[in-house]
Amino acid sequence: MQKLKSNWLWVLLAFFAVLPVVLTNNYYIYVFNRGFANAIAVIGLVILFGIAGQISLGHVAFFALSAYTSSILAIRLEWSPFITIPLGVLFSCIWGALLSIPSFKLSGPFLSISTVAFGEVVRLLVINLEPLTNGPYGLYNIPPVVIGGFRIVKELHWYYILLVAMCLLAVLGLRIKNSYIGRALAAIREDEIAAEIMGINIRRMKTFAFVSAAFFAGLSGGLYAHFAGYLSPEIITGEQSFNLFSMAIVGGQESIIGSLWSGIALTIAPEYMRFLQEYYIMIFSLIVLLVVLLPWDTLIEKAESGSKREVKAVEYRS
Repeated sequence: MQKLKSNWLWVLLAFFAVLPVVLTNNYYIYVFNRGFANAIAVIGLVILFGIAGQISLGHVAFFALSAYTSSILAIRLEWSPFITIPLGVLFSCIWGALLSIPSFKLSGPFLSISTVAFGEVVRLLVINLEPLTNGPYGLYNIPPVVIGGFRIVKELHWYYILLVAMCLLAVLGLRIKNSYIGRALAAIREDEIAAEIMGINIRRMKTFAFVSAAFFAGLSGGLYAHFAGYLSPEIITGEQSFNLFSMAIVGGQESIIGSLWSGIALTIAPEYMRFLQEYYIMIFSLIVLLVVLLPWDTLIEKAESGSKREVKAVEYRS
């Protein structure tokens, strides 16, 4: 199974490595860049929700905290993004650890409400701390990443940087999932009391899950800020959190590789469906519902069993 997942990761990397050949429009490359950034953020949500079972509907707050922290330090103090992005990720992780505290006592809808509240608080702070964040006007002229005197500003350069980063972080996510920590998180999701009886430190594992989610979302936000060059409070809306949550569900709650495909697909799909005008939101929502509600596991099992019977029949006739 692990080898199969690695193969899918190589397929994803190879497919997107050659895709820019047919993408002649820079805007579409930018959309794919956003898809890669979203996919990185969704990896953390898969660990937090899919594996650990902790519902988070304010995931985009970690994204925004890191993005704004890195941008403000780069603009005001003129620090290098190689310093500001890690500091932004660290700031997000600190808040991830703090947000894990309610999960010690809350679960289900009560925990989800606390994460929604956290996301809304971050959004309101970004809007109202105008001297620091420029409020509703947003931050602009965010310095790009500079490597050896070379300014990385072209969409195609960011395309390959984000693609490689996404694949490396997917490997990290798979390592976490298949480690003792991943199995402990899965045990907590199934039955907290049984997991605690088996010697698993519930609070430590939940804290790790929230910090991991904040790490992936924070790194995604920091990279996004420096390739987009502009930030506004629109990236912290509840709709954006719902989009990330939908990506985690559509890709398969526990699937790291699935989250990459869904993160990219659900980012670019609305752009390619705009020719439907006012109907594209309805059709897009129906597609997401079909993907979520249809019993894909059962259908795949039936298809596999059918193909095996056909192979056996051919072998028998021969």
